[in-house]
Amino acid sequence: MVKGVLVGFGIMLILAMIPVVHFVGIPFGPFIGGYFGITAAGGYSPTPAKRALVFGGLLGLIVLLTTATAATVLSLLTDLNALWLWIPVAGFTFYTSSMSALGAMYSQLRAAH
Repeated sequence: MVKGVLVGFGIMLILAMIPVVHFVGIPFGPFIGGYFGITAAGGYSPTPAKRALVFGGLLGLIVLLTTATAATVLSLLTDLNALWLWIPVAGFTFYTSSMSALGAMYSQLRAAH
């Protein structure tokens, strides 16, 4: 499962770094990463929903760790209000975990049919 989550996170990063593609890649990156990342994920789960939720939760955890680290460094180095830093961290983490879980679920349902 960890390999698939890292593949999904890598897809998100690559889509965010391409200059013109990032306008579409950043909003749809978690869904695309979940769609392709779940195929590289190992392990077995009795239902596709449980597997997709675990995948989304793990990808959300990685995003939480990276954005929380960036927010901590910014709060230590700058004089920004903490509220302006931590609300986007929570929002982006929730968005990433839910969209990657939806992408993983869609990928598994398409593979089943």
